[in-house]
Amino acid sequence: MINEDRPFFFLHKRRSTAMGYAIGEDAVLGIACLGITHPHTSGRVKAFQRMSGVRLLGAHDESPLLTPFVDALGLEPRSKDEILADPNVHAVLVHPKSYVMADFAIEALEAGKAVLCEKPAGRGSADTARIVAAVDRTDGLFQVGYCWRFAPSIGKMQEVLASGRLGKVLQVRAHAGCSHNEAATAHMNQPGDIGGAMFVIACHLIDRILLHFGMPGTVNARITKFPLVFGAESREDAGGAILNYPDKLVTVDFMSWDPLSWTESWDLSAYGTEGIMHSCPLPASYKIYDSGKNGHQQGWTEWRETSFPEIWATKKTIYSPEIAEIGNPIYFDREAAAFVTSLRTGSPSVVPATQAHNINRLLEAMFKSSELAGAEVSLTF
Repeated sequence: MINEDRPFFFLHKRRSTAMGYAIGEDAVLGIACLGITHPHTSGRVKAFQRMSGVRLLGAHDESPLLTPFVDALGLEPRSKDEILADPNVHAVLVHPKSYVMADFAIEALEAGKAVLCEKPAGRGSADTARIVAAVDRTDGLFQVGYCWRFAPSIGKMQEVLASGRLGKVLQVRAHAGCSHNEAATAHMNQPGDIGGAMFVIACHLIDRILLHFGMPGTVNARITKFPLVFGAESREDAGGAILNYPDKLVTVDFMSWDPLSWTESWDLSAYGTEGIMHSCPLPASYKIYDSGKNGHQQGWTEWRETSFPEIWATKKTIYSPEIAEIGNPIYFDREAAAFVTSLRTGSPSVVPATQAHNINRLLEAMFKSSELAGAEVSLTF
């Protein structure tokens, strides 16, 4: 039985090399795909193909998109059993539809493979609870694909918050959105998922909130469908929530029809007694206001990462016909590097299964609160 209330930042102990982990720096890492229908698959495959000391050892999926996918990326089509039995495959990328994510991840862990699983790692907390239990049982490496947290602006916010530079943070405002009309696609409306775009995309924002502030005690939320504005092909059009902490209030808002390209409109702002900080993931940027009473000169400090005019998603392909594949690779490169470091050294997962589980728990509480007309829902269950 898993402990539902363990801290969100729980990291698993160092893994045993008996399971094939802690692969040395000189060994060639073999990585294969279990599932290729998620639109992030090609971006992650290309990230690992760019790395030295790594080779891709095939892909499996029962979808007819497998053939154009492997042809385009130069991979070998293989069965799931072949991949799991291959001793040269040290890790798998789990990227199928949500309803088999947990099954594939657990099978891979039990076969002694490390796993990089696309978020949200299943249809809800029932699936992620199973994954957490499998990680505990196998002592395996499992990293969840919350790739946007690798922006340096997010790391900077974590550093600033931990340092106390902003004084006592009492209020946080967080916004995210879904663009490219993805809210109406089948990918955002999988049967059995706990939600649509508010689940599949807003989970990135919830990951940030839990990274910075941990799990709230209770939540009040309204997640809304506007039938007079948008058709029934999308599950929700906008959402808002108040996350209640003992020492701060975090407000979250989300829109399924963002006119900007992906994370350009995303912002997380922390308001403290001695400063303010705004942090955006892509293009990565932040602004900090210091009161002058915290050891820093009074005024605004701004930073923006060097960027290029290539948006996050570029174009649809023959193997990704519904949703445009990823064009900006920077997050996947950073994410892949973190995964390989854990795999080679035995260090803990940077985004463990418990994080995915707590994200799904919080999102489920938000949907439950909305069903109860915004009534307060506890996270202590």
